[in-house]
Amino acid sequence: MPVTSASTVSRRTLLRGLGVSMALPWLESLPREVVAASSAIDQPPTRTLVTFTGMGFHSNHWWAKGEGAGMELGPCLTPLEPWKERLVFLRGLWNEQANNGVIHCMQTGNMLSGASMSKTEVRTGVSFDQLMAQRIGDRTRIPSLVLGCEGPIPGLQDGHPLLYSSHISWSTAVSPTWTETRPALAFDRLFRTEPNRGDRRIVDAVLEDARSLRQRLSVSDRQRFEEYLGSVHEIEGRIKRAGQVREAGGWKPSLTAPDRPRPADGIPAEIPDYWKLMNDIVLLAFRTDSTRIATLKYCNDGSILTHAHAGAKDQHHQMAHTQPKELVPVNQFFTSQLAYLCKRMAEVKEGDRTLLDNSTIMHCSSMIHGNHDAKQLPVVLLGGAGGKLRGGRAMDYLEAPNRRMCSLFLSLMEWGGLELDRFGDSAERLTGL
Repeated sequence: MPVTSASTVSRRTLLRGLGVSMALPWLESLPREVVAASSAIDQPPTRTLVTFTGMGFHSNHWWAKGEGAGMELGPCLTPLEPWKERLVFLRGLWNEQANNGVIHCMQTGNMLSGASMSKTEVRTGVSFDQLMAQRIGDRTRIPSLVLGCEGPIPGLQDGHPLLYSSHISWSTAVSPTWTETRPALAFDRLFRTEPNRGDRRIVDAVLEDARSLRQRLSVSDRQRFEEYLGSVHEIEGRIKRAGQVREAGGWKPSLTAPDRPRPADGIPAEIPDYWKLMNDIVLLAFRTDSTRIATLKYCNDGSILTHAHAGAKDQHHQMAHTQPKELVPVNQFFTSQLAYLCKRMAEVKEGDRTLLDNSTIMHCSSMIHGNHDAKQLPVVLLGGAGGKLRGGRAMDYLEAPNRRMCSLFLSLMEWGGLELDRFGDSAERLTGL
């Protein structure tokens, strides 16, 4: 449905074409053409992003101290040096129920819920991101976006379900949320309203609406609008090219090309390309307000990926256990994903703030290091939470009376628009946050 009058637009609107709808980024000039019922309604929303890497970090090099511009970051965190004044390092938090088993799967399945986990069947708790999706996800077209860069691990470990190791988002106590690992399908979920329209580019499908809307924009918004359409084009092209290559991170045969035809699976062959593409899809989801809640699991707990691009010769799982010095560059690759997200978010203007100002990123892992130590968890926060989070701090809760992860989740949910008195094993928020 084309935009035909001032009464049909707001700061957030849709371009529509046959089989396609595309939400737009935040545009300052649009509300000048309408009478807003409330200024609060037109404020940029706060987004919540959870990112995860399995099996912790190098035990000697995950640390931060000091504050503000003088904050010092340990080697695992050095990619975040430009963003340390937007970072809160949290030491000593834990999920008590994750310490009832000393194997990977029993330390991951309740990562975002703090719930107890059954050892004989698949049963844990609803994760906080999915509780947000269920309670306030109707504010956007997609309640939440759950992505992953490594597929699920089947089977059992010492009789316990390995499904726990592969999922951090849970829609019910017995049902993990579908984790989309295919960039093309994740992209389609953001923009396509009809199946079998893969022969048309998204931007081409909405050109009529785009031409109408372009005339209504200020000079600065017009440039932002053109940059946005260009970014959609660019990501579509990368996804199409990715369909020609193999799974990321897996064993690579000695042949330089397959000796027989093989179906395209849409996943880039190189891990850095794959992870960057999934980061960009999250950014698009937030920029278009397709969703305000996202979870991105870069790798499983017990991951079998080999990060040769970072100099690793062994699988991540083995390196996490043995803690060689070569693990540090792998860990730095993990935190460089957060630096990339911060950079891209800081480039997106939303009124007087940026997308980074209006977002909360929580990065976490299921143990402090790979030898199954879950008595404290590695957690960092980034962003501004819509003005509610002050960065440049290292906070130590290890000896605090309340160091529950669920206390942190209560704050994250409140910043994202859902205020609760209790979640999981906590009825209070972290002090000083």
